[in-house]
Amino acid sequence: MKGNARSMSDIELKEITGLREFMALTAVRVKPEQRRFTRNALITYLQTRHPAVTTYVIQRQGQQLGFVMLIHAENPSQWIIDRLTIDRDYQGQGVGYAVADMLIDMVHDFENSEMVIARYRTENEAARSLFNKLGFVEREEMFRGRHVSLLEFEFEEDEEDDDEDADSDDEDVDDEEADDSDADERVD
Repeated sequence: MKGNARSMSDIELKEITGLREFMALTAVRVKPEQRRFTRNALITYLQTRHPAVTTYVIQRQGQQLGFVMLIHAENPSQWIIDRLTIDRDYQGQGVGYAVADMLIDMVHDFENSEMVIARYRTENEAARSLFNKLGFVEREEMFRGRHVSLLEFEFEEDEEDDDEDADSDDEDVDDEEADDSDADERVD
């Protein structure tokens, strides 16, 4: 997860590794009505120091557009998109959608990943709408005594995997005649 920048069209995600890079994020401005969805910069920075959290600056041609956090959840097959924040000057241009789509693709490439969760404040309609467009399914739950909304995106099995499963089901193999290598390749 950590390391190289990934890009889609001209939008790039670059991992933030130090305090100086993080402090540059304080220049990201949101609309006044969105301020209630943002967190204190110091708290956010301290959370980025956790080994399960990677924070990315969102850039286009060197211009800072916002930031996002990707968190490896306690369940090792799940990843959480958190604090997707786009500067007010770049909102409504598809940047948030492109970034979320990039993160879905990134997580899909991680070994044993099965689900991406988008975490946001329940009253944040813009976040809900964005993730719904990407195919996330909503559920609400209690977290530390507060209602939180989660949108989940589960990866479908690849068609290649389905074809292999169908081929193995069609084969009629006598267990006594099958050697151990064939048994290891069979998918149940």
